[in-house]
Amino acid sequence: MKQKKVGALGGKVWASLILFGLVGQIAWIVENMYFSRFMQNEITPAPYATTLLVAFSAIFATLSTLIGGALCDRKGKRKLFVCWGYVIWGFTIMMFALVPMKPSADKILPMVILVVAMDCVMSVIGSISNDASYNAWVTDVTNTANRAKIDTVLAIMPLFALAIVFGGFDSLTNADATPDDWKKFFVILGVITSIGGVIGLFVMKDKEGIKPNTDNSFLSDFTYSLQPNVIKQNKMLYICLAGNMLSAIAYQVYVNYLFNIVEKTLKITNYIIPIGIIMVASAVISVIVSSAMDKHGKKHFYYPTIAAGIAGCIIMWLSKFLIGKNETTLIAVLIVGGILLIGVSLIMAGLFTASYRDYIPEGKEGLFQGCRMVMYVLIPMIIGPIVAQAIITYFNRGVPESQYVYPMELFLGAAAIMLFCFIPAKIVRENQDKQHELLLDKLNKNSD
Repeated sequence: MKQKKVGALGGKVWASLILFGLVGQIAWIVENMYFSRFMQNEITPAPYATTLLVAFSAIFATLSTLIGGALCDRKGKRKLFVCWGYVIWGFTIMMFALVPMKPSADKILPMVILVVAMDCVMSVIGSISNDASYNAWVTDVTNTANRAKIDTVLAIMPLFALAIVFGGFDSLTNADATPDDWKKFFVILGVITSIGGVIGLFVMKDKEGIKPNTDNSFLSDFTYSLQPNVIKQNKMLYICLAGNMLSAIAYQVYVNYLFNIVEKTLKITNYIIPIGIIMVASAVISVIVSSAMDKHGKKHFYYPTIAAGIAGCIIMWLSKFLIGKNETTLIAVLIVGGILLIGVSLIMAGLFTASYRDYIPEGKEGLFQGCRMVMYVLIPMIIGPIVAQAIITYFNRGVPESQYVYPMELFLGAAAIMLFCFIPAKIVRENQDKQHELLLDKLNKNSD
């Protein structure tokens, strides 16, 4: 009964968790998947453009998370940055409705630069409000007795977000979309994000007892989680993030091309139902697994999860041999491989993120969001797309850029990277029991 007590959360906390988790992921789905599709379909299919888009977005997102994390700790406030940040975030999405599309050959590069710059602005606002402030708030209101479940629930938010965006608005962005369709898409999704921020002003509350932390200079806070002595003192925290990083690099190899892989490479035109099945099944499986994590311990789930992710990549690659032959079998293979891929990405995020939060020192929740961004976002969003670009370029040798096909070998590249996840997983699981019991004892003493 004690464990249940210390792991319980109130209704308003759950409402805020889900509201900002879902709306934030709707905005990130637009940025992470649909901006890439916009670039590939409406500006240029050349992989260098997508690589630049993802890499620069990651750089600016990381820097702004370091700034935002320091600010929200120094101010002792999260709600202010989260709610108003979401309002402004929505307007930065709406601005993409003003971008000219289908540029002539001599204007492609300037348009690539414009889209990348606008994406960077959007990423700055989103990272301060979501990656820094919201994630610091999540760390504030959760504890070791519920973090596996909470972080997996948050990890499935991208699926619900994708279901909303994909199911409701994907027709505005497919190969037949007009410039007016894209404009409607950006305006609608921007409005949803801003409304989420306004609702949050009436629902969200900062955890009681948080005090402004101005003991150090802003520069010291900005670089805190990247300082060698801090890394040395909190090495397990960074090992957890290393596992997240490797998983995220593998994910970034294929995710930016996923829509066009299904539509153009696999030549599946009626993909809404199979994608829906993948999303629902992945969400259900990940929630079930997350509950088992909190009940039986996270350490038992690392190895099977990594192995399942590698299997999913291989199954997706094998689907190439069914292209143009048997669409029913192809869709079945896509569903199986997709559930493994997406389900594993959610469970991996829940595993390593929950473990990472367990090692954050009390009072430093905001300061440690920057290192998470460096390892979970910046490095993966630079290395992953570069690996993807190399694979795409190799398999399109001698083909004009306008006729590039995104190869299924992207999934083999992702599988090779996922193999390295076993290294941090081994270290984390060996230390899991000790840290969990330490934190749980502390919670039980505080609740007495």
